[in-house]
Amino acid sequence: MHGAWGRDAVAQSALGPYAPRVWREAVRQRGTRVITIRRDLRRRPERDLRMVYVRPTRPGAGPGRAVRRTIDDLARVVPATEWLASGAEPHPSWEVDDDGYVLVCTNGRHDPCCATFGRPLVRHLRATRWADQVWECSHIGGDRFAANVVLLPDSLYFGHCDGPGVEAMLAAHDAGRLDTTSFRGRSTFTTAEQAVEHAVRAELGLDGLDAIAGMTRTDDEGGFAVVVRNADGERTVPVALRRTDVAAPTPLTCKGSPGQQYARFDVSLTSPT
Repeated sequence: MHGAWGRDAVAQSALGPYAPRVWREAVRQRGTRVITIRRDLRRRPERDLRMVYVRPTRPGAGPGRAVRRTIDDLARVVPATEWLASGAEPHPSWEVDDDGYVLVCTNGRHDPCCATFGRPLVRHLRATRWADQVWECSHIGGDRFAANVVLLPDSLYFGHCDGPGVEAMLAAHDAGRLDTTSFRGRSTFTTAEQAVEHAVRAELGLDGLDAIAGMTRTDDEGGFAVVVRNADGERTVPVALRRTDVAAPTPLTCKGSPGQQYARFDVSLTSPT
């Protein structure tokens, strides 16, 4: 979607007059996050508007999927997504989307860090072989990790990204591997589960995209059972996690203030079964 975004990139954009609060709230309650995307702020706008719906899955639950529909008028966005607000399945007019999407947050009105670090990253990626997959996007969470990148439809989040690092990450992803250098986690995991995945991968040296085949919580004290997969097959690894909330000595984001709280996780692996 071409044009500027405000802090709320749906309500405070060209889409705003056509996206009533009741629709936005209905979609939010369904657990769906609406993100606006554009090729480039200065690039001549495309005639057609692309809408993409991504339904990622947890590891072990099968592949995620994406569907797409093209329209020619912002006024048609809400009527074309009534099924989404009601929790129904995608309308038959939406077709399977096999494209890969590299989203880079550049929503500077939400936090200046996103524009400061995100826009140079977009410019860098425009000159790579992944240029056709690159889209600027609105706020996706984690301003303190700018520049932020999301890969869809896998819904993998990466933070503190720079150009060479993202090129290495994308090359690994194309080869079926997960470069954990800047890996933040996946949207289908809770924050605690994201910390567990990162620790398990680091401890066991797992880099396959499907190396984590499942994860369940085993108790209320921070116990998890993680199913890992490698060339030798699958096994279950018990994990213990402890969370501590700490105060940041410096602002976490460009708009932040000192003393903000953030979660720190300590993860330990025990003998696999």
